[in-house]
Amino acid sequence: MQRTATVNDPTAARNHEPRKSARCQPRIVVAGQVPPPMGGQNVMIARILAQFAAAPEFATEHLAFQFTPDFKTVRRGGFAKLFELGKVLARLAALRLRGPIDLLLYPAGGPQTVPIVRDLLLLPWVLLAAHRVAVQFHAAGAADRFAAKRGGLCRMLAFLYRRCFAAIVMTEFNRRDPEFFGMRRIAVVPHRLPDEFDAALAQPVSGRFLYLGHLCPDKGTPTLLRAFAQIAAHHPHATLELAGETLPPFSESALHQLIRELGLESRVILSGVLTGRAKLAAFGRAELFVFPSVAPYESFGLVLVEAMMWGLPIVATDWRGNRDVLGPDFAGLCYPPGPDPVAALSTALAAALGQPADRTKNRRLFLDRFHLETATDDYPALARRWLRADA
Repeated sequence: MQRTATVNDPTAARNHEPRKSARCQPRIVVAGQVPPPMGGQNVMIARILAQFAAAPEFATEHLAFQFTPDFKTVRRGGFAKLFELGKVLARLAALRLRGPIDLLLYPAGGPQTVPIVRDLLLLPWVLLAAHRVAVQFHAAGAADRFAAKRGGLCRMLAFLYRRCFAAIVMTEFNRRDPEFFGMRRIAVVPHRLPDEFDAALAQPVSGRFLYLGHLCPDKGTPTLLRAFAQIAAHHPHATLELAGETLPPFSESALHQLIRELGLESRVILSGVLTGRAKLAAFGRAELFVFPSVAPYESFGLVLVEAMMWGLPIVATDWRGNRDVLGPDFAGLCYPPGPDPVAALSTALAAALGQPADRTKNRRLFLDRFHLETATDDYPALARRWLRADA
């Protein structure tokens, strides 16, 4: 019997060795980078591989990307990335030589110039190699970048995207990217997670705020620190845990300097990148989750789903797809950042602290909407429909 890749955690996919596909099984190739480094897109590519690996009717393989060995090189060009481009093309050729590829899932690079150039150089070969190509717009924002001026990059990107079989987005809001490029077949598939809630770790600390993700202005880190300084002046027991790493050009030194300037050295905990049980413990000890992102590439805040898994009340910006993820009746606040994002966040945090904490409400929303084990419209189900359709 043909085996498929087995991916039990977000890092396992990088150890997958390609294998030949029996033609009685549809052959699926999932392209992209899996952790490390830890990031929403990398984690979900690993989980998509895991979903296909659990579906025995598919022969699943991974077209590995290693363009970003760490976040110091994110969105930056250079010889190393050109060399990796050649390696990816060689991997793609090797996959194709082993047999036809029925469906290839390709991760869009997003709105920045370097990832766009990557797509322009890779996608023509991907389209030649696979019978069907579906572009996953986890990195969003290209439509906004090109809305004012559709230059040469935009026209070339649209030419390639329109030749792909379909697009995948995570929220209704993010339809705007594939629609902007003229893609007609669009599937909305929210990211879903296995339930990792552990009652033994659910020991919330009074006044403990948690943010987990990249640390940079786009993700609202300076705004959060300034807003928390206002809250801390009136709530002497409040603490803020920042879990993640800085994303250039924001730096560790700039982060520490801002914390010192605000006099928050004893009130802010910098936990670094958390994985496994340490990450779960961070959710377990939090009383409130904060997500102040205004990133132009924001598509689906995976950490919002993780916070809902733990039943945490959430304060998040009403930004791009955040409201779609949270839904109309969640526990917490979805606030517009407005012209003064510090004041807006400070007001939202104060209001959230004054609300009774219902830790069952968001937990129920997670189980109803984002629990992987109960999903019926996951990636294998989508592939089954598409493989029955005419290209």
